[in-house]
Amino acid sequence: MLIERFKLPMLIAAVALLILFTTTQVFANMFGFFSKEEFELSASVEGRLLYEEQPVAGKKVFRKLNYGDDYIDEVTTGTDGRFSFPEKVIKTSKPSNMFDNESVIQHIYTLDENAEEVTIWAVRVFPYEHKDTLTEYLNDLVCDIAHEPQTYDIAAKEDKQHTFAVFTTCKL
Repeated sequence: MLIERFKLPMLIAAVALLILFTTTQVFANMFGFFSKEEFELSASVEGRLLYEEQPVAGKKVFRKLNYGDDYIDEVTTGTDGRFSFPEKVIKTSKPSNMFDNESVIQHIYTLDENAEEVTIWAVRVFPYEHKDTLTEYLNDLVCDIAHEPQTYDIAAKEDKQHTFAVFTTCKL
């Protein structure tokens, strides 16, 4: 008799848990909470560092990428002032999450004699923007750190109404 008394409430509880679990999993998958995918934080970078039009050799150059977390790379310029960074790709669930609206901040810089940051390139990119335009610039940076950085509005190739605000010492 005691089992008969609890049979219906236990059945209802089991069905409720089953519905809750399956709808929670569907909800999580639908809004991208658990699925991770590869996401490009930055295209590869090829550049040349100058000071008053002369190559700067042996200078450390940093690339800091922020997409919720910081990702920092460091290279040293060659005798001709050249530096490069490989493409940076991470695995994340953020792009598939409909509630994510974070942007990627790309900041390439060096340090002066007082260990103060000297910006070479800085831009904020939203994950779904036209990044191909920036990729072309990042493949051939020529940056003279004797000059103060300037802000440039670069029109996206695919959509001329869309622009990127780039803060840089590089010739664009």
